[in-house]
Amino acid sequence: MARKNTVPVETLVETQEKRNKALQLRMSGKSQAEIAEELGVSKSSVSRYVSTAIAAITRENAEEYVELELSRLDAMWAAIWPRIVKPRNDEERKAQPWLMDRAFEIIEKRAKLTGTYKAAELKAIADAKGGVSSEATSMVGEFFGKLQELVAADELASRADEGAPE
Repeated sequence: MARKNTVPVETLVETQEKRNKALQLRMSGKSQAEIAEELGVSKSSVSRYVSTAIAAITRENAEEYVELELSRLDAMWAAIWPRIVKPRNDEERKAQPWLMDRAFEIIEKRAKLTGTYKAAELKAIADAKGGVSSEATSMVGEFFGKLQELVAADELASRADEGAPE
């Protein structure tokens, strides 16, 4: 018995291609409005395309995306951090508030991508409730220990960079 309301394969392929293109454009930094205009669809379609495409990505691809975003954030951080801590001229000194704002945005985006906020929230909840298993406590403690090590290593690297000739 034939299925009712079957969608032609060509239409399915075309839709999938639009999903992939929408996701690619979104990852490159384009807004939903720009993508909608480029693909000739509504913004709500773009939103649906991107959501569906992301849902279809395998865990490996999602991890690759996170790594790509983290490396982009690292590059942005590397570009602005020296200008914040050691401005080279008056122009950079005047730009410091804006650069610091961008630095905080980078920190926040990185925390969201790595789940740092969620881990801190879970630790706060666990601390407030008490009676947490020793296994959970040790896992959270281990996480924060590693996080502190990374921060300390970053500070050492920053100090080393400050002493290095430009």
